[in-house]
Amino acid sequence: MSNLSPDNLRYTWQDNWGGFAPAESFAHHGIAVMADGRVLTGLADEPTCVVLTSEGETVRRFPVPVANTHSLESSVEGGKEVIWITDNVDCQVVKVDSEGALLARLTRDDFPIPGDVRFCPTGTSVNPVTGEIWIADGYGSSTVHCFSSQLEHRLTLTGEYGLGHFRQPHSVFVDTRRETPRIYVADRANDRVQVFDSDGTYLSGIAENLRKPSIFATFERYLVIGELAARVVVCDEEDKIIQTLGSGEAHLEKEGWPNRIGPGGEKVSPLDDIPTGEFNSPHGVCADGDGNIYVSEWLIGDRFTKLVRES
Repeated sequence: MSNLSPDNLRYTWQDNWGGFAPAESFAHHGIAVMADGRVLTGLADEPTCVVLTSEGETVRRFPVPVANTHSLESSVEGGKEVIWITDNVDCQVVKVDSEGALLARLTRDDFPIPGDVRFCPTGTSVNPVTGEIWIADGYGSSTVHCFSSQLEHRLTLTGEYGLGHFRQPHSVFVDTRRETPRIYVADRANDRVQVFDSDGTYLSGIAENLRKPSIFATFERYLVIGELAARVVVCDEEDKIIQTLGSGEAHLEKEGWPNRIGPGGEKVSPLDDIPTGEFNSPHGVCADGDGNIYVSEWLIGDRFTKLVRES
């Protein structure tokens, strides 16, 4: 599959990137590019991180102290790489070293959320300039929180002073394409994106032509948005959509989506019902320095796709 955009971005579809055997569990994890250009992701069957080359060869695996690797973020502190994992099962955010050893943990008690309100974080992003940590409580209070590099709570965003209150802010992303970083929030249940500065002031939004935006990545001057509703979009530096990739809209209408319904009424994996060139339910996305895009999906089984940028 190739697509041509006004900016002449062309991609070739690489299915079954990583060569993983089909899993029996529900995949609900993130994917990230590490400092050395390798790719980090999780697996459906176990709380494990896997490091792969850009070609999809497994370099190593290591256990991590979480129930689920829902979101993964690689950052550098003091010259050493650390990994932030957002766990939506045990409702925590942890920082581990590159071998999976626990360095820090944030739980409900660290957030200013009333006791009668659900807490369930879904995404984390680190500002490489300030070291601040941004965390989306997407399945809980529908708020976004900023912590200092010393893990002191600094501010809360609700979307009230933007386009309106967030509904399921699935991820937060520190965008460094400009001289001053901006904070992007995937306001998923509202089908929009809201953008803020580092002090929480609303700047802009993407409020049209999005379908369940869930996750972000950037390369060069481009913004990539993974949409749970079966596609990936690419935006220019003005946040205008210039390209859509792998649109699989028809899958949304299938009974049991993101999975399928078996003969006995049970949920079954959809992996044999998704053609090459189509997405079913993008959940994690990242992009490397060459502009290649990697996508993990939300479904029974592990489905990883690489969109190879053509020169």
